[in-house]
Amino acid sequence: MIFGKNAEQMLRYQKAKAKMVEYNVSKKEYPQFRLNSNELSYPTTYVLSRYSECIIENNHEEAEALEPFLKTTAEYYDSAFQSKDRTEYDWDFLLSGASAYFLRKDFGSAKVLAANVDNLIGNERTPQKLLVNIYNYLLSGKYLLYLKVIDTYERINNYFLEYFGKGESIEVLKENLRVYRKEIYTNGDSDSIFYVDILVAVIIVACNNSSWRLLPNSSGLSHEKWKPYLQSRKSIKMLWPAQRLIAEKGLLRGENAIVQLPTGVGKTRSIELIIRAAFLSDRANTAIIVAPLRALCNEITTDMYKIFRKDAIINQFSDVLQNDFLNIFEEANKKQILICTPEKLSYVLHHDPFFLNVIDLFVFDEGHMFDDGGRGATYELLVTHIRRNITSEQQLILLSAVLPNSEDIAQWLFEDRGCLAEDESIVSTPKSIGFSSKQKNLHFFSDDKSKEDYFIPRILQVEQLNKLPREKKNRFFPELSSSTDIAIYNAIKLCHNGGVAIYLGQQRSMKTVFKRIIDLNKRNYDLKVLKDNANQEKLSEIKDFIENYYGSEHWYTQAAELGVLPHSSNLQNGVKLVVEHALKNKYVSCVVCTSTLAQGVNIPIKYLLVTSFRNGVRLVKARDFQNLMGRTARAGIYTEGSIIITDCNIYDNRMKRKNGGMYFWNDCMKLFDTKSAEPCGSSILSLVQDFKVDYDKTVKGEEFVSKVIEHLGESSFLFNYAKKLEKAYIKINPDRKQNTIMQEILLRQDIISHIENYLCLACSTETVATDCKNNSVDICSNTLAYALASEQEKELLIKVFQKIEENIQEYDVEDLRRYSNAMSGIALSSQIEEWIFKNELTERIYTEEDLLSMIVELYLQINGDFKYQEHIQSVCQKWIAGQIPIEISNEEAIGIPEVESLCNKRISYEMNFLIGNICDLIVVDEDDETQVDPRKLLTLLQKKVKYGVPNMTAISICESVFYDRLLSIEIAQILSDTNIGADKILNTLKFHREEISSCLDSYPEYFRDRLSLLME
Repeated sequence: MIFGKNAEQMLRYQKAKAKMVEYNVSKKEYPQFRLNSNELSYPTTYVLSRYSECIIENNHEEAEALEPFLKTTAEYYDSAFQSKDRTEYDWDFLLSGASAYFLRKDFGSAKVLAANVDNLIGNERTPQKLLVNIYNYLLSGKYLLYLKVIDTYERINNYFLEYFGKGESIEVLKENLRVYRKEIYTNGDSDSIFYVDILVAVIIVACNNSSWRLLPNSSGLSHEKWKPYLQSRKSIKMLWPAQRLIAEKGLLRGENAIVQLPTGVGKTRSIELIIRAAFLSDRANTAIIVAPLRALCNEITTDMYKIFRKDAIINQFSDVLQNDFLNIFEEANKKQILICTPEKLSYVLHHDPFFLNVIDLFVFDEGHMFDDGGRGATYELLVTHIRRNITSEQQLILLSAVLPNSEDIAQWLFEDRGCLAEDESIVSTPKSIGFSSKQKNLHFFSDDKSKEDYFIPRILQVEQLNKLPREKKNRFFPELSSSTDIAIYNAIKLCHNGGVAIYLGQQRSMKTVFKRIIDLNKRNYDLKVLKDNANQEKLSEIKDFIENYYGSEHWYTQAAELGVLPHSSNLQNGVKLVVEHALKNKYVSCVVCTSTLAQGVNIPIKYLLVTSFRNGVRLVKARDFQNLMGRTARAGIYTEGSIIITDCNIYDNRMKRKNGGMYFWNDCMKLFDTKSAEPCGSSILSLVQDFKVDYDKTVKGEEFVSKVIEHLGESSFLFNYAKKLEKAYIKINPDRKQNTIMQEILLRQDIISHIENYLCLACSTETVATDCKNNSVDICSNTLAYALASEQEKELLIKVFQKIEENIQEYDVEDLRRYSNAMSGIALSSQIEEWIFKNELTERIYTEEDLLSMIVELYLQINGDFKYQEHIQSVCQKWIAGQIPIEISNEEAIGIPEVESLCNKRISYEMNFLIGNICDLIVVDEDDETQVDPRKLLTLLQKKVKYGVPNMTAISICESVFYDRLLSIEIAQILSDTNIGADKILNTLKFHREEISSCLDSYPEYFRDRLSLLME
């Protein structure tokens, strides 16, 4: 036995010591460790040495037996360095740890440790130095010089560069490695002998995973095809496990696949290889990447631009639902990469069914959206449409980090024409899970969530705060009953180690946290470390930028002054972009965020401080929580992340039945277990399934479907049905005023509308001879909902689809085509058509102001009651005039959070969508000279409503350069032309480069970097 029976406990002790240092615990507070964890140095040295020998000797059997021990070896050396109790060996711990990580193919963690050792090791010509140089070349892209040949050391350096730079000299490299090993064994010291074996093994592993070896073989393309790319400095030198998996599964040869891989294992590089192989093989001229959020689309666009700007046109569609995609294929001989949201792609395919034929490669990122409410229904119908209509020459890839039932979805999506690319051995950077306790300790769990690893004693130090004027009551921080207090306390304590995110379950909690931070500052609590761990110059720029939007008294501005930034869905878009850029570049170390962080935004945080497991009244989904966890400790940045639960009740009440403490603890444990995550379902399937009103009350799916089929054509039926159910429920349960009946019914109404709209598309493009009922059955049976359904549910689904199509048949093809284009249900489309007719939109000339006023009134008719509806008219006018939240708030006398909710949800999203509906439903007789066409004016208004800016130039900047309202308006003023289109904006900016650069000097760095990238 290599490791003794106490080895596991020793490793825990070593990790505990590292955590003590991480949390700055005084050594006198350390618990008494029963075992000496330093004794692990002996077996780990043996594992590393013997495993390297097995690689050199080609002894696969013994190497395979030793491989599981590399994890313990790597974690021990990593923790030994972090523990700081034997600093004279730091370089040795780092290099041994990097080597153990590398040999087990955890290249991201190897990169982190190797980068740290670079400053600790001298320049002597030793195996250790050569090993560090090779790590930094392979993993960090550092330039490695050719050396003047003196002896074998330089030859290895040079032949290594020959192979990884040109694909040449591999045999002579291997021969020189054999010679060098023999020389060191004869003349070297013990350290050199130990590391020369590791050096040789590392180079063998690197060569086995090199791009020169793997990419031609796995893509079926010659070395000559790959050569220009592989010789470039920015090429992938070595395939990481995730990239090797997609290569081995045939994705570089055009295989359809679901790629199920954890967050942070090299997804962007994997997408690059898939697209590059498709382009090089001439299987593809056009690839499209579909991602659920505009922020994620922006990030992907930037990544693709950096990677492919010399090889392809990168085109990100706006997410405004209008025909702004018609000229994208003007340069027919150029490769293209398109990026858009699912809603935009669905819109494009509704308006131009032939668009599907010109896409050669579809890549769906974050592809687990099938059960995401109304959006999930749109997404499922979009993917269903694509899978029904693409040819065998077109390739479809769906990527997700959280798809527990990936086999079921792969079977539905591809049948026998695709594969599932997954590998349980490929894991993201490990996470330690810490639970706060009112005993002031922090209790850590790692692999086995049922067994505590170690605890950090007395981590919480409660202090009495200074009183404010006229206060009498004593106040303390942190309040142990406050999860937000404990989160703030931990953020202060940990931010010097790496990025910290305080996660909140609800948007409205943002104000509470920021107000508490500001209150602590007023009471002279020491928050200095938050600002000290920020780049002061960059932070000052960001603070001034936030102040421009929110004013000097707003909690965002005051907290930014202290070094804490916000990130949430309602935040002004430019502020979000600036915050993400600052976090990525480590200009700040603390962010307060909501679930937007879980939805694909990649920022490098080490600590996630979770204040609540609930989104409102519901426990967060395990899939969503695991996606959130994946945002911590990005590969290549940290070797471990920490998720800290700051609600003390969860840990302290874990053994108590009272108030459900034990049950809630078990529910929380499941959130961390990837195997217990909910399978990905289908929003469409939920139509025919039972749904819970309360913990003990359920509405039967069969009952709901029967009502739908009986009354589907009746206006407002489902709303009235929901009211009736609510009334009956409250009569039986008078004490339960809160229920989800209306929410659940309206969600199902939304899903029905999406199905109806898609069937309008299907019927308007099918031949007259098509049997509509068979058409609806065919579409239904091709959905994921049908694939996942029970036999009874399948029957109900078909009935729903047939009933919807039966209602559609009373309309002619032209009507259906218009309704399909409008992307809404027939009832709403009919209501809008009546409004168009009543207001004589094709017969009277209206000003933009008139149209906006009328559209707001229509919006209010459609959307019923909501808070502050009396303000929507004036807020909308101020929004498109470019007014900022603080101005609107002051003039309307409503809070800034309410202003942002109105602007982001009601105006920028819903009203923008409504204007798109109107444009698609207007019919103009081109031969009738008496008619007017308001669509040009409406499409401009639609974009103004979307972006909150007053002219075409500002819109073009938002769409093609950076989406920030303030800056786009200011640049439009500099250009002195309010009517520059998106196709000309970049050239115009280049012509005014000096003036624009001068303007950007006072803005955060993000905007300067973004413009520089686009102007290269």
